Amino acid sequence: MLKVLGIHTYYGLSHILFDVSLEVKEAQVACLLGRNGAGKTTTLKSIMGLVPPRQGKVIFQNEDITGAQPYILVKKGIGYVPDDRRIFADLSVKDNLEIAARKRNGKEQWTLERVYELFPSLKAFSDRKGSLLSGGEQKMLAIGRALMTNPELLLLDEPTEGLAPLLVRNLRETIETLKSAGLTVLLAEQNVKFTLKLSDYGYIIDDGRICYQGTVQELISSEEVRKTCGL
Repeated sequence: MLKVLGIHTYYGLSHILFDVSLEVKEAQVACLLGRNGAGKTTTLKSIMGLVPPRQGKVIFQNEDITGAQPYILVKKGIGYVPDDRRIFADLSVKDNLEIAARKRNGKEQWTLERVYELFPSLKAFSDRKGSLLSGGEQKMLAIGRALMTNPELLLLDEPTEGLAPLLVRNLRETIETLKSAGLTVLLAEQNVKFTLKLSDYGYIIDDGRICYQGTVQELISSEEVRKTCGL
């Protein structure tokens, strides 16, 4: 579904990503693991067109989407949940969700009601402004808003950051539900144990370079990876 081929990304004159390549297959959860500042967020932003790569290509469903505007990529079927959530603080929960609603192939799969089923607490706070939600509730809202675009690929950037252990467990169950529903997910995370429990395939990034890749079992079995990630 997604191929990233040898991308190099810069912030101004600073070279951040070096020849990064990865692949996410349909209905698979792939993870991008690395410490803070390793290049995870920049990789997702490069895919999403927020920081277009200067070299390399991003291919989505056999189409070259390198550097395309984010709103175009949403229309093509990519949902994005940034690490800072970026919800509309002055809008209600319901309005945040409805403003993102898109139909995919003429058929609505993720509706307001279905998002509320996935996140019952959002239904309880349907009329509450986004600014009055807790961090965990804002994270749920950001994921729910991305689902309302009816994506075929969901990019999740640091979804567990700042969440209490109970909410992390709830989030894991949510991602498992999305996976069972056939959604393809690329998950960028520092929380290694959380991420490997969910993923089919993994990439480890450090200093802007992919240094390891393999199935989850291969990553866990590698002594070098265990030392690098603290497994």
